[in-house]
Amino acid sequence: MTFLPASLLERLGRSRKLKAYRKARAEAEALSDEDLADIGLKRYQLGHVARVRAFRA
Repeated sequence: MTFLPASLLERLGRSRKLKAYRKARAEAEALSDEDLADIGLKRYQLGHVARVRAFRA
């Protein structure tokens, strides 16, 4: 097993989180305005939705 410095592990973890955020944001952006209205969201709220989905523990 290879031991990595804490700073490198932190960067890898951050990279994974950012990748997950970008994926969640892209999925949210793909929703149509009708779909957003059906679930009661406004387009400006999509960033929050993506952050919650990507960064939940």
